[in-house]
Amino acid sequence: MFETTEEPGYIVDFPTDAAVGVLLSREWFDWDNESKPLTAGTSLVFCIQPQVSFKNRTSFHDVAIISDIFIRDQLKNLVKVGSVDFRQVDSHGNPVLAYLQRHGKPEGLTVPLANNGYSLTTFNAPLTNEPYSSVSGNLNPIHANPYSCYASLSATITHDLWSSPATCHYIENVV
Repeated sequence: MFETTEEPGYIVDFPTDAAVGVLLSREWFDWDNESKPLTAGTSLVFCIQPQVSFKNRTSFHDVAIISDIFIRDQLKNLVKVGSVDFRQVDSHGNPVLAYLQRHGKPEGLTVPLANNGYSLTTFNAPLTNEPYSSVSGNLNPIHANPYSCYASLSATITHDLWSSPATCHYIENVV
């Protein structure tokens, strides 16, 4: 039996040089650009799809993970900076996934609420709000300036007139 699973993207922050050193010591990690090394303060996005075949119910026959690692640029686009290449026969676990679960946080998952089965869903806002800003006439820089991180924002703020129809569209699909 075999199984290919799609894991959520994991965001791993590297606050210290020691955290960077731990990742660099992993044999399955490969950084693409040696002229621009990985440094403390960087956040990486790991998008992995483990492929496993089972020996029996409790152990793997083999595990393989071949995938890319990204950073987000100032416009929140994913830029490839490295890769994961892990293959092991007679494996008793998945060290790549274990590392990501210990040191990272999954992104894009629904969060169950305490009120009997409802869940919180996140939307992927447009990468840039500039076209909508020009059409709507709302040129407030908080909607289009890619340097919103300097204002302690994780991204630009999407227009209400975009998020309202997106929410309605989601509700229509669910109902």
